[in-house]
Amino acid sequence: MQVSFIIPLFNCLPLTQAMLASLQATLPAGLAHEIIFVDDGSTDGTRDWLTTLQDPTFRVVLNERNHGYAISNNRAVAIARGEFLALLNNDLVLQPRWLEPMLAAHAKFHGRAGL
Repeated sequence: MQVSFIIPLFNCLPLTQAMLASLQATLPAGLAHEIIFVDDGSTDGTRDWLTTLQDPTFRVVLNERNHGYAISNNRAVAIARGEFLALLNNDLVLQPRWLEPMLAAHAKFHGRAGL
């Protein structure tokens, strides 16, 4: 199982960095995943920061201008490799075990649950 975490961005770099730290700290051990950032034309240093992400679990899409949340999500979904898609906002601070109940519900209902 692989999860694709999709995170549209527009400025707010400190929030994005805090969200990424909380995401990485709360992922279940051994979870196959990718993190797809879609930058929607940020001008606050976000794009420079994205170039520093060297881990192969990171993927970056750069919109040439601000297309909005829905288009950014759709662009990421089009390239996502995961069996599951987690659409996240960059201002979240994720708490431990936030993901496990959703994956368990999906398993319990044999793929008939969307959360």
